[in-house]
Formats: sequence, structure tokens, C-alpha cells
Amino acid sequence: MIVFGLGSGRTGTASLSFLIGSQKNAICFHELNPTGAVFEGNPQPILNTVNEFQNIIDGGDKRLLALDYSRPASVKKYQELKAMPEIRIMGDIAYYYLRYVDDILAINTNVRFVCIKRDKAKTVDSWMKKSSLNRWPSLTFADKLRSWITRMPYHESKNFWQEHDGSIYQPDPVWDKTFPKFQAGSKKEAIEKYWDYYYTEAEVIADKHPTHFRIFPIEMMSSRHGQAEILKFIGLKDEDMELRDSFHMHKSRAHD
Repeated sequence: MIVFGLGSGRTGTASLSFLIGSQKNAICFHELNPTGAVFEGNPQPILNTVNEFQNIIDGGDKRLLALDYSRPASVKKYQELKAMPEIRIMGDIAYYYLRYVDDILAINTNVRFVCIKRDKAKTVDSWMKKSSLNRWPSLTFADKLRSWITRMPYHESKNFWQEHDGSIYQPDPVWDKTFPKFQAGSKKEAIEKYWDYYYTEAEVIADKHPTHFRIFPIEMMSSRHGQAEILKFIGLKDEDMELRDSFHMHKSRAHD
């Protein structure tokens, strides 16, 4: 089985990767190749991943997988993959799969999509903190001074959810392209619109593809019963499930 995990980000997706990857003969990445991804408009990098996953599950060469080598977690997981004698489940967890569900199912129905949903206010607050550029006080002074001397912008945060010219928010060539953009009076309002948009779209997809796509509240990750429901959806039998009291991981650099 191939499993793609989704969610708006800051929704426990790293923990979902840990849960799926903890199963027997399973491996699950977390944002395998964001460099090659855009939120919508070009499905080919995503479809390449699907085909590469299926080839490996079918016994093909495990070296043949495109990944972002600038991400240490992806490289480490790739090394683990190459050392595994048998693969039955392969997965990746990333919010940017949302717009490509139909494209994926058009070439491979051996796929399940697990979408994690977290409370809107908590998600927005977490994204506001995550997108801030926190510095030591001495570095803040140095960066402001350098900005004044060089007449270059001084940035205090990133903004993945609005088009901007880089004068206020720090541009991010990898992650800016993986989010949809919104007209809003503030970054916080744009994130709120993003959350609304994401789960409205997810509900439509879940109704369209109930066998392949399902939304689970984040709280289900914190109980054995909830974990079992997720694993049952992706096709595992009760006796094959690896459950824990909690699959919680905090990843400060990822978009968990």
C-alpha cells in the first residue's frame, strides 16, 4: 500500500509519519521532496513519487527514488529504505498533496490518503509562531544594523500565504511555492483563509473518494483506538498493527 498523509501543516503530520513508519515492513517520509513540489499546477513530480513508490513495493531497485538531498531527515530515511529487506507500505506526509489526489488516483488506486485536522485557532497560532524568524537579541541588533547599512530589508517573519515582494517578509524559494495564496489584510487572516480553504477542499475530496481519502481529528493520534482506526483505513489488520500510547513527535524545522 502507498500512503500519503495530509493536513494544513502544524497538525501532527510528523507524528503521523512516525505512526505509519513504525508498522512492519513500512517506511514513511515526511516532506520527501518539497523542492520539486508546487501546491497546484504541476502533478508530474508527485506522480513520479507514486510510480517510484510502487516500483519499490513491487520489488524494484530501492535506490531509484527522487528526494531532496538538502533535507537530512529525508536522506536518513532513504538510507533506512535501502537497508530494508522487504517493503509492504511506503508513505510520505506533506500538505501539498491536496490538489493532486485525483491525478494520483488516475494512475494508481493502491493509495490511501490520511488527512489530519486540528482546531483552527491552534493551527493558526502555531503557524504564526513557526513562520517567525526568532533571533538572539545580539543577532537582532546586528541584523538591523546590517540592514540599515546595506539598505536591505530586515525581516522578522516569513509569509507563505500571501504574494509579497520581499520587503517585509523573507522570501523562501522552497516553501513559498507549496502554499496557495490569499488576499487578506494581515498574515494571520491569510492563514485563517488557508485553513478554511484546505479543509473545505478536503471535505469535497473525502466525499468524492471515501474509500481512498479520509479526514481524522488530530486527537486520534493520542490513543490506541484512534491509531487503530487510521491503520485500519490504510488496510492493516488488527493483529498486524503497532500501537503506542501516543505517537507524538515535535519537529522544529518541519511543517508538522
